[in-house]
Amino acid sequence: MINFKKNIRLGECPMSNRKITLSLALALTLFASGCALETKEEAAQRLNAGSAANGQSSVQTEAGKLTNIQFYVPSEKENSLSVIDVPTSKVVGKVPLSEAPSTVIFSSTMREAYAANMNSSTISIINTQTLKVEKEVPVGPMPHGMALSPDNKTLYVAAVADQFIYLVDTKAGKEAGTIDLGTGAHTNYLVLFGDKLYVSDHENNKVYVVNVKTKQTELTIPTGRTPRAIKLSDDGKKLFVPCAGDGTLETYNTADGKALGKVADLQGATDVVVTEDGQTAVVTGMESSQVSFVDLAGGKVLSTLTGLEGARHISFNRQQSKAYVTLSGTDEVAVIDTATKQTVERIKVGKTPHGIQIKALPGIGGSC
Repeated sequence: MINFKKNIRLGECPMSNRKITLSLALALTLFASGCALETKEEAAQRLNAGSAANGQSSVQTEAGKLTNIQFYVPSEKENSLSVIDVPTSKVVGKVPLSEAPSTVIFSSTMREAYAANMNSSTISIINTQTLKVEKEVPVGPMPHGMALSPDNKTLYVAAVADQFIYLVDTKAGKEAGTIDLGTGAHTNYLVLFGDKLYVSDHENNKVYVVNVKTKQTELTIPTGRTPRAIKLSDDGKKLFVPCAGDGTLETYNTADGKALGKVADLQGATDVVVTEDGQTAVVTGMESSQVSFVDLAGGKVLSTLTGLEGARHISFNRQQSKAYVTLSGTDEVAVIDTATKQTVERIKVGKTPHGIQIKALPGIGGSC
C-alpha cells in the first residue's frame, strides 16, 4: 500500500467533470512519483498494436493445475507476479505484467486472475492454467483495489487518482461504465457483499457504501485517518477498517455505520485478516514494519512482531494456521505461524511485493 497521503493530494481541487479529473490526476501523480502513466486511450492503442505479436499459448503448465494451492504475489518494481506453491513454499511460476502491479483477485472458478497495474492504468486478465496474460484492459488512473461480482461477470476497480469506480465486463474484456463518488472523492480499497460495495477513501477519511444496482452511495461512514484495506465479517454485519494515520483498527456496524469498537497501538495499520470465529484479527503495519495479533472481544493487542520490513498485505492459508505477509521493503513474503505468533519462514519473490491472494478451489487442499 503506497503512502498516498504523501504522494498524491488531489482531494483539495474541485473538479467539474471526469476529463479534468483524469488529466489533473495524471499530471500530479506524474510529478509526485516520477513515473510515466498512460491514459486509457494510450493504453488501448498500445495493447491493440501489440496484440498480434503477443499471442499467448493455451498449454497448461504444471504450476497451472486448478487443484494447486498457491499464493499470487504482484511485485511493483519487477512488473511481474510470483506464484508460490503453498505446500513447498517455492515460487513455481512468474507472470510478466505491466507497470507497478499492486493487487490481485481470482474468479470463483480460479481459472482467471485479475491484476491491477497502477502506472499502466490497466487490469491484466490472467489465465491461471497457462500463467499467461490473455488481455489487458485500460481503466482509470492508478487502479488499486478490486472486487468481483459473485457471477464473475463484473470487476469493480478503484482508481486512486480519481473519484470513480471503474466497471470491467470480464467476458468482453473491456470497461463497462463507472460509478461516480463525487468531486473530491478518492477510491482505494473495495469489498463487496451482496449489492453493497464498500469503498475506502484514504484522503477524506471515509468509507462509502454504494448500491451497485443503482450506482448510488447509500451511506458514508466517517473513519479514523487514512483508512486502508477494509474487510467484512463473513456474515457481512461488521466492517473492519485499518486506519494508518491513527494507528487503529476500527469496527463498524454495516447496517447503520455506527462504530462498534477501536483497537489502538497499531502504527501504520495497513491490512487485516480476521479468524473464522471472529475473535482474533491480524493487522499489518507498513510504516512500522510490524504485524500485530488483536483480541477483538477484549479490544487489545495481544502481541506484535517487529522487523518485518514494510509489512503490507496479508492472507491466511486455508486452515488459518499461517499468515502470509508481503514485505514491501524487501523482495520477500513472511510466513507467520498463527499458533506460536512467530515468523517461521521467508519466501523470496519479486522486488517490492504488494498484494497477496490465495488460489484454492473449495474443498481442495484442506491441510494447506
